[in-house]
Amino acid sequence: MFKVFFAKYPNFKIEQKVYEKLISDFEGKLPDELLKFWAEFGFGVYMDEFLKIINPNNYQGSLNENYLNPNNAEIVFAITAFGDYLVWTGDAIRLIKFRYGSYNIIENDDDMTWFFDMDLADDAYANDIFKIQIYKETFSRLGSLAFDECYGYVPILAAGGAEKVENVEKVNIIEHLSIITQFTGKID
Repeated sequence: MFKVFFAKYPNFKIEQKVYEKLISDFEGKLPDELLKFWAEFGFGVYMDEFLKIINPNNYQGSLNENYLNPNNAEIVFAITAFGDYLVWTGDAIRLIKFRYGSYNIIENDDDMTWFFDMDLADDAYANDIFKIQIYKETFSRLGSLAFDECYGYVPILAAGGAEKVENVEKVNIIEHLSIITQFTGKID
């Protein structure tokens, strides 16, 4: 499973094992490959600490508070070190970049193997879509994050903050996104 991804990023930290009940709760709602990943590896920190695979139940409320998500149709399944949410739309992966107030489709089918092994493991793609170079500089400056933290610009970009590594701090994911939304409104 995701052999290219794990060859490129062999170091990961499991935060929590995923129990069969939770997996069965998401059958038919998330791709089978992702549910197999949960069963084998669990929720944790991957991709040199850039990507968190999370329990959607812990962040779905935050997604719905900060993003127009009619009928809870989209499900958050991962969060980047900058608090970007990766959500499953039912037939695609959407990246919601709260710090910019934007989103885009980054994978247009349900092939999670392609997403992990081709997209995330490709340096040019990952830097273009996720700004991995900024992450590496920020990580060098601030170090590891707690599982409920992300890096956030202070002041937030929408309030005139500059997108500079020296303006980044460790912040609570849910609280930080709530602050952004209070300032800018929901992303729709």
